[in-house]
Amino acid sequence: MLVLLCAAPLMATEALWVFLADKPAADGRRIDWSTGHTATRQQLDQSVDATYLQAVLATGVVVRQRSRWFNAVSVTATADQVQELRALPFVLDVRPVRSFHRTPAPATASVPASRRAGAALDYGESFEQNAAVAAHLLHARDVMGQGVRVAIIDAGFNWQDHQAFASLNVLAWRDFLNDDNDVGDETDEPITGNEIETGQNLHGTEVLGVIAGYDPGRLVGIAPRAHYLLAKTEDARVDDRGVELDPPTEEDRWIAALEWADSLGAQIVSSSLGYITFDDGTGYEYEDLDGRTALTTRAAELAVARGIVVVVAAGNEGNTSWHHITVPADGAGVIAVGAVHPVNSGLAFFSSRGPTADGRIKPDVVAPGQQIVTVTGRGAGSSSLPFSLQEYRRLSGTSFSAPIVSGACALLLQLHPTWTPGEVADALRSTATDLGPAGPDTLFGWGLIDVAKASGLDAIIPEISLAAAPFPNPARGPAPTIHFPVALHATENVSLSLFDAAGELVDRVEPRRLPPGDYTSPTLAPRWHVPERLADGVYLYVLSSETLHYTGKVAVLRTR
Repeated sequence: MLVLLCAAPLMATEALWVFLADKPAADGRRIDWSTGHTATRQQLDQSVDATYLQAVLATGVVVRQRSRWFNAVSVTATADQVQELRALPFVLDVRPVRSFHRTPAPATASVPASRRAGAALDYGESFEQNAAVAAHLLHARDVMGQGVRVAIIDAGFNWQDHQAFASLNVLAWRDFLNDDNDVGDETDEPITGNEIETGQNLHGTEVLGVIAGYDPGRLVGIAPRAHYLLAKTEDARVDDRGVELDPPTEEDRWIAALEWADSLGAQIVSSSLGYITFDDGTGYEYEDLDGRTALTTRAAELAVARGIVVVVAAGNEGNTSWHHITVPADGAGVIAVGAVHPVNSGLAFFSSRGPTADGRIKPDVVAPGQQIVTVTGRGAGSSSLPFSLQEYRRLSGTSFSAPIVSGACALLLQLHPTWTPGEVADALRSTATDLGPAGPDTLFGWGLIDVAKASGLDAIIPEISLAAAPFPNPARGPAPTIHFPVALHATENVSLSLFDAAGELVDRVEPRRLPPGDYTSPTLAPRWHVPERLADGVYLYVLSSETLHYTGKVAVLRTR
């Protein structure tokens, strides 16, 4: 449905939307765009009228983007050119392209993520964010997003020089800011300038790492084998302190990227960008969060109607005066994602709250969004630090909750390729772990997603919780690792303590919060990396959780 807003006062020179009254149909007839109608897929796919476009260009404006879905072009125009545009008989409306300030990242510490050695598909410190949504249970069945097309709309991506993206399958990429096909660090871009100095591509790279990174022992993303489309739309430059340089994000570029992703067959669009304040200091009111007002929200809804699962961050406004979700999270068909802690599932203080202005529950679901392990956003050579020291870090924000849910959607579509966006959303909501007040609420939505349950696969959850004998036992070699297999019927905190023959505690493995599932394989079972300081011999172990308490002995025999 085409909804037009009243034109705002215009500046002397600015970016503007020019909405056109009609466009040609495939059969040569005209499609009337002036009276408000529900457009068909074919009508949305038709390009803007080339003759109209030439007439717009004849006024001397510079065309920025073209939108098939809104039958509009965005331009940069002077005040005199605006009057010429308004006089054109086929121009329906002229109004500003909204420029937004980004929703700021929460003020939480960023700490390095360390390496943890282990067997193939060792998640390292990224285990908790995978386990919290049960993605690792599907990974164990080789469900990692194969064949699913995921578009990520963000600020840029340094994906070609990081080991976590060495096997990344990128089908296409586009820089909508600088109008080129390089979405990574460059030094002489017309809009973003020296991107190495300003950190233009930090955020997008970090988001990409959460969903698509693959470096066992350090980072395993939620859907590392999906196919990716990378769209760079946001002018997100920061200085060397990480402070935003006050650039705007403009809605026409975001919409252009959405249409581009649709044209390339995207099944999922993931966007960790939320907007509420315009660059001129004004912004949306709470009443505008109705799913129909913001142009980005309307575009997202069109994408959903065209069969694309659209996942967006709810926003980081939970502890600000705004408090509410941001656009386009207010879309009815959009999956808006809030943030929780990956271990205790507590609501992140910054996670934006619902409901929408018309009373709908938002966010839809929550996912881990605090101290999330991902790659650093800087490309090789863009920091004074050796690259080996800047590979991984922990970050917080709903920016990182959204790609976790997007990755979960990729796993579901791999298993159920005919599911509609509504069926994907319903599967996530109906199987989510309810948190907070009973039933869906405006803090957690329907709860923490559980992609294993949402998948509908049988025999994922064992009937009872149990533990098996540790292996190998005895453990041999200079740096042995002993695995302690368990199968859990419910979510439990599993802890492991080791004692010498005299009963003295010699080591303790940090407790792991594990959702229901089978953890008997070497890649998933709790493990003990035997410290070099311990001598050969027999050690006592205590493996315990809420329902388990196992004790026994393991032997260590190093090769001399």
